[in-house]
Amino acid sequence: MAPLLWRVEGEPTTPDREGWQQGLTLHLLFQPLTLVMARRDGQTRHYLTLAGCPSCRPDGCDRVCHRTLFEQLVRTTLPGVTLTPTPRLVPRAGESRRVLASPQGPQAQLLDAAFLAQWAEGRLLLTISRLRAKPQPVQVGVLLAVSPEGINPGQALHARGWRVHPLAARLHRAAFAQPVPAAVPLGGRAGEDLFRALRDPSVLMAPAPAPAAAAPAAPDQAVVVSEAGAQSVQPASIGSSPLADAVEA
Repeated sequence: MAPLLWRVEGEPTTPDREGWQQGLTLHLLFQPLTLVMARRDGQTRHYLTLAGCPSCRPDGCDRVCHRTLFEQLVRTTLPGVTLTPTPRLVPRAGESRRVLASPQGPQAQLLDAAFLAQWAEGRLLLTISRLRAKPQPVQVGVLLAVSPEGINPGQALHARGWRVHPLAARLHRAAFAQPVPAAVPLGGRAGEDLFRALRDPSVLMAPAPAPAAAAPAAPDQAVVVSEAGAQSVQPASIGSSPLADAVEA
């Protein structure tokens, strides 16, 4: 079954972190998870791809498969977050610098929306492999395709503790052109810190926008707070301003 693409929207009101982490661990026992970030027109959106079953449709499934169980996990542990079916995420021609990478060691750091914001546009895919009964139970791989402007993507990844694989990127050119992103075709061992960060539900979502700062009062105005706590703007007395006195001196 081909992977299905979902856009992640909303923010959790009262996240059940323990329930989410337990459910994610259970999901990874059966199939990998690919997280997708796309930066377009100054905004970063988050997606994920889930492998369905032969009975899966974008609007549902006739069976209780791992895809529907993952949707239920999001709905019950991250209330306020929704998964919206998306037909495709078409790569842009401007995303000409393309890199495949894996963790260089335990010092590898999480690659998030702030990391992708170093470029005007781009896509970042991160695949968490299935859990296996091996000395390296989890592997993580990254596909990065960004615009020509900005820092060299290989240098940016190296600074975060990731190893770039130029030959693999040439061998897997088709992975960069898929409208529905599949799993990243390579991976390396994830350290404890990286795996802990990947199990945090915040990796699914774009960060909440910062609240707009109140506009500062004009130079010839002062903010007066009444005893009741209300604010009003009144003309300031320039003659009595310490700053004005210092300038005149």
